[in-house]
This record gives sequence, structure tokens and C-alpha cells, in this order.
Amino acid sequence: MRTVIVAVALVACTGRPPALHNDPQALAWRSRSKVPDAAARQIAAEAVGAARRRPAWSEPNHVHAADGPFGDGQAKYLFGEARLYLGEYETDPGKFREVEPGDDARMAYADALFVVQELRGWSNAHDIDWDVQLGSTQGRVNARGPDAGAEKLLADLAHLAGGITPQAAESDREHLDAKYRDRR
Repeated sequence: MRTVIVAVALVACTGRPPALHNDPQALAWRSRSKVPDAAARQIAAEAVGAARRRPAWSEPNHVHAADGPFGDGQAKYLFGEARLYLGEYETDPGKFREVEPGDDARMAYADALFVVQELRGWSNAHDIDWDVQLGSTQGRVNARGPDAGAEKLLADLAHLAGGITPQAAESDREHLDAKYRDRR
């Protein structure tokens, strides 16, 4: 019987959480523990829906699974990243437009706030804790919200965006989306 218990424990713990990227342009995140498949499928679907309702500045928040595909019935780690900065983009083949750094910073802050809000919502709904990282700054998000490390990450982004409030960052989105509408 002991051999069976050890074997089951080993099978249940085969995977480790995926590593986070040390990218100063993208907010990376991962679940701290495995997520039941039904919750993982729901989270992935919610992320797709959110990307349709609220288009990201640069790239939408992608949800990936480690330790098996969505729908296999097995628990898995979830991870992803949201590229926050646009920098420049191609308006027509071979023609590029640069984004004003202040505009890019405001939109990056707004998108990071949105991702942290999504993670917190998924924490509330599914009792999941998350690791987050932007560049070398790391933190955690759970049902109570961001910890000190994640708050620092957001504060650093707010500083780069000129010290704007979360409300101002979100309200700037409509104006900046219109200003750079040729990016879509």
C-alpha cells in the first residue's frame, strides 16, 4: 500500500511551475500550484473573451498550460505573459510609426493593471495564487490583491507613465486607441 501512495504522489508532482521570463517589456505570470482542468479551461476562455472586449495595447494576455493540454481532465500549471509596450508598429507594408514614449508608458501601465485585476479575479473564483514578473521585479497576486512586490511593479510602471492614477490610465485608453488606430 505504501508503494502505491508513493507512486501516486510522484505522478501528481511530475511537473514544476514554468519559469518566468525576465523581460522588461512583458508582464509574465504563472500559477503557484496546479489548477484543476475545468478551472484552467474557464480561465483560458475568460482571457480570450477579455481580449475581445478590451483589446490590448500591444498583445493580448495569452494563457498557456504546462503538464498537459486544456481539456485533458488533469490539473496543470497556467502561465502567460502580456507584452506591455508597443514601441513602433507597421501601418502599411514597410512603413512604421513610432509611439510616443509617454503614450506607450500610459498604455503599458493600463494593461498591467488589467492583467493584475484578471489574476486577482481568477484567484477569487478558483483559489489560485500567482507569481508575476516584469524585468527583474517579482511579486505575487492572490484573492487579496497584489503583494508588496507586485505593488512595486505597478508603482514603477505608474512612475514611468508620469505618476498617473489607475483611473487616469484606464480613461486615457480610449484617446490613445484613437490616436494610434492605424495599428490594428
